[in-house]
This record gives sequence, structure tokens and C-alpha cells, in this order.
Amino acid sequence: MDSEGLHFRYPSYVEEFMGDIFSLGFGPFRWVCTSGREEDLKLSDEIAGQVIERLRRDSPARVKAQYDDNLLWIQQAFQNKLVVGSQARILYSGAEGRIETAIAFNNAIRDGKIKGPIVLSRDHHDVSGTDSPFRETADIRDGSMFCADMSIQNVIGDSFRGATWVAIHNGGGVGWGEVSNGGLVLYLMGRKKLNQKHAKCFIGM
Repeated sequence: MDSEGLHFRYPSYVEEFMGDIFSLGFGPFRWVCTSGREEDLKLSDEIAGQVIERLRRDSPARVKAQYDDNLLWIQQAFQNKLVVGSQARILYSGAEGRIETAIAFNNAIRDGKIKGPIVLSRDHHDVSGTDSPFRETADIRDGSMFCADMSIQNVIGDSFRGATWVAIHNGGGVGWGEVSNGGLVLYLMGRKKLNQKHAKCFIGM
């Protein structure tokens, strides 16, 4: 910290390196195939990749670059055998991509292509649902980095935007008492009519 103990001597890595990604609305989300089947995870990778390919076509160059990076990741994830335990995956996308992925997963479950429900959630490494003054929200210029307003507002909003369940938790890689996170889960089980209205909880991620 600086001599006054209020600011970092160096920019936080989120501020310095991740800020541009977040400013485009891109953030991380995760999913778990509850069937435990490797085949379901592989198919979910393919579905997520198809969503990315569709969205990147008409995207501006800066957004397209983010989609390109994530497309490469999701196309190579299965062959690199990254799973330890649960059949789970993480991916970055904008709000539209997260919503469209959720709908596509639900449709695949409904049609029997994926054999069990998928649990979709967020990663704590984002700035719309996390108040983390020593990482994600470090050095916010208006001085609000020590407030816990974003996580609380976000989790309350998600409870109205279609999330199956929500939670306020803390820790998030920087230690107990040092961060407040808003968590959510959308449980996809192949409902007949899952649309953007039901998946709007992913707008706030």
C-alpha cells in the first residue's frame, strides 16, 4: 500500500490486465454436468462452441477477439483432460453468450442429447457481483472499493431474474472478511420453455 494505506503502489492485476475484458461485459461462468458422464461434458463443450461461433460473426473486432480466445479454449478443453472430479467447465462470455448457452444446454437436455441436468453458476472472478478491495474492485476511483454494495444488489437482483438459488458468501481467494461475493445457480433440467426471461440472471454476472 502507499504511505497513507489507501491505495496500492502498483495497479491491481484486474485493473491493469482484466479491466478491458470486463468493460466489454465478458466474465467467467461455470457449469457442472450432474450426470457425471464425460460424454455430456464433451457435448456441452460443443454446444458452447457453437454459440460462440454464431455470436462472433457480427461482433465488433474487440469483442470478436474475446470470442476467438474462448472458442479456442472450449474446442481444446476436452482433449487436454482438464477435469478433476466433477464433469465441470469454465468459460468467459458476454451476457448474450451466457444466456444463449444456458438456453442451448436446456434444449439439449430436453431433447435427450445430454442425459442429466446441468448446474450453471458464476465464478467469483468478476466485477458485477464481487466487492473485493484487494483484487477485483481494487483502486476504484470513487473510493467505493471498501463497500459491499455490488454483491448485495446483484444477488437480490438475481433472485428476481430467474436464478434457482442465490447466496452471499465470502473468501473468494483473498481471505475471510476481505471480500463479499454474490453467488447464483441456474438449474437446467430440460424445461419445455426456457427462454431469455428465465435466464436473465446471467445479465448481472
